[in-house]
Amino acid sequence: MKTVLITGGSSGIGLEFSKLFAKDGYQIIIVSKFQKELDEAGETLAKIYPNIHLLLLQQDLAEDNAAQHVYDYVHNNGYQVDVLVNNAGFGCYGFIDDISKEKEADMIKVNVLCVHQMTRLFLNDMITRDEGKILNMSSISAFQPAPFFATYAATKAFVKNLSRAINYELKSKGSKVTVTTVCPTPVKTRFAEAANMQGMKLFEGWMSVSAEKVAQDGYDAMMQGKELVIPKKIFQYINEFSKRVPTNLSMMFSEFSLKN
Repeated sequence: MKTVLITGGSSGIGLEFSKLFAKDGYQIIIVSKFQKELDEAGETLAKIYPNIHLLLLQQDLAEDNAAQHVYDYVHNNGYQVDVLVNNAGFGCYGFIDDISKEKEADMIKVNVLCVHQMTRLFLNDMITRDEGKILNMSSISAFQPAPFFATYAATKAFVKNLSRAINYELKSKGSKVTVTTVCPTPVKTRFAEAANMQGMKLFEGWMSVSAEKVAQDGYDAMMQGKELVIPKKIFQYINEFSKRVPTNLSMMFSEFSLKN
């Protein structure tokens, strides 16, 4: 039985990933900040898949050495992680000087530092075995600067570029380990509430996508060893077109989308 570790796997996109892996018979380790969410996710998954092998780990990924704590916990309990899904993350919306510096610092820790450290820690084991898959959750915001979402977009650009570069390095060495990056458009989850973006049409309009769709497209891409996926095919074409648009114009469109 293979094992998957999913950060932020107790709600939203992460929970949908958990369901997909459970369906395919994986042993699942879910890491989340909130114990209540973990308990609810455990009950939900057990009802759908009564024979599921599930481990729930409460851990705030913004804490110092959080990734090392997760890694040590997994290994001390005798688990081998075959698939790592770095899904946990959150955003901060608003004018840069109006956003709490402490909240943005925590966002950088979760979205950047923890993703980097988790990837490095578990990748080392996968390279040794010459087997394993990593899926890192980025965002469509990673492709251009995003006014009023500046730091969040920058964190997701880091995830995208790091993941793609590591996947290239693995290929160049002939490794069977793969790293897949998922870059969804706005997703209909509780992300908007956490990011102070309640009521924005962005999460209900034509650019939005469901958590189920993001998880399914990401899961399929990872299993096929793809490097990058943008859920919903139409957005892949739009992204190709946007590469030809001047950056200032792209930022103006981003600002308009975020404010309406």
